[in-house]
Amino acid sequence: MRLTRFLLEKRGWLRLPGKPPESFRLIRHGALKWRDYRPREIDPPYWYKWTLTSPYSAEEQQKIMTGQTIAWYQHNYNKMKIVPPDKWLYEVGDKVQILVGKDEGKQGEVIQVVREGNLIVVGGLNCKRQTSEGGMMSDVEQPLQHHEVSLIDPKTSKPVSVEFKVSPEGKRVRVSKESGHIIHWPPEKLADGTLKSEFKCGEKDTTYEDACKRTFVPTMETWEEELQKISGINDPPRRKTFWY
Repeated sequence: MRLTRFLLEKRGWLRLPGKPPESFRLIRHGALKWRDYRPREIDPPYWYKWTLTSPYSAEEQQKIMTGQTIAWYQHNYNKMKIVPPDKWLYEVGDKVQILVGKDEGKQGEVIQVVREGNLIVVGGLNCKRQTSEGGMMSDVEQPLQHHEVSLIDPKTSKPVSVEFKVSPEGKRVRVSKESGHIIHWPPEKLADGTLKSEFKCGEKDTTYEDACKRTFVPTMETWEEELQKISGINDPPRRKTFWY
């Protein structure tokens, strides 16, 4: 039986579930083909189980390629409560109160948001004790769902229901239904935790003012005529010819 499997694998007629086909080896190490120009990362499919880890990491990419979360999706797709982008309420830096679990009633600050997976992480709350590789015990925040937390009214310091309205300046704001107070969006932060407003452009960065400059004016001319005008080329008109 082992000899038969070995011979079939050698011929390329049998392939184990976790083993790539023989053609992949020839494509990667042989002459360049169209598959070599395809991205190596796979975008997360509809059945992907979102976590706090990036779906493009090596571990999550392996899960996508082997389809480890398909069974999870089949049993949980009816329970998933995905919030549309225009109704998403929370951003990093918001003050919220937890509505479920062992930390129900406690208030904290949102430190991470994964919109695609409807995940919200509150700093220091809803923790689970885990053991690291070195044997050290630590409390790690577990994600919550959109409906499991509530925004806090800055006027009353209590959880409130929120609706979207347009401010006199034309911006989309969150308004408390109880007090009518505007709950301002927190200042946007970069990946390293610094405020976006305090970021200073480097020598090779494109500034916001340069990016907003209008450098192209559309015309009815062809690209050849535009190049002639920019370069100052005066091409004499060509003689009209006729073909019979």
